[in-house]
Amino acid sequence: MKPTKLQRLVGLMQSEWVSPQDALRHCGLMSLSQRVGVLRSRGVHIADKWVKDADGKPLFKAYRIVSGGGV
Repeated sequence: MKPTKLQRLVGLMQSEWVSPQDALRHCGLMSLSQRVGVLRSRGVHIADKWVKDADGKPLFKAYRIVSGGGV
């Protein structure tokens, strides 16, 4: 059975920081922050960090699962 987009996202977030571009490229998700909200509501602990440009201006958030990765 093919894994769902959310299951693929969880697998990716367990191994690396995931940006919105990564979520679109690897999982076909255009709304990473909404999926992160769903996972957090299910008890998954997710860290986030701002990715900044060379001038220090925030561009976007990246996310990674730190514990509780079961969906």
